[in-house]
Amino acid sequence: MDRSLLYHVSQMVVGGGLVMIAVSNFLSGTPDGVRLSISSVLMIVGGVGMLVGNCYHVLNGNVDRVELGPVSIWLSVVAAILILLAGVLQLLLLLG
Repeated sequence: MDRSLLYHVSQMVVGGGLVMIAVSNFLSGTPDGVRLSISSVLMIVGGVGMLVGNCYHVLNGNVDRVELGPVSIWLSVVAAILILLAGVLQLLLLLG
């Protein structure tokens, strides 16, 4: 398995998780309307930036530039799984 590709994909998952958490924060605003907070806006901007940047590297074949050890790669994968789980759970709790 290509470790650098795994790293970039896990970073795209982290970006998607950040966007999911920020969107659920927007949707769970006050009864009068949507709550706009600077932290949610920054999470969306950062998450979209992570998605676009890593997707660009994967699509252009620039994934071989990552030189991380196996422990760093697998920590990134575990973090991606955890943040994706947190984002999905937060959206499910909001909708349910």
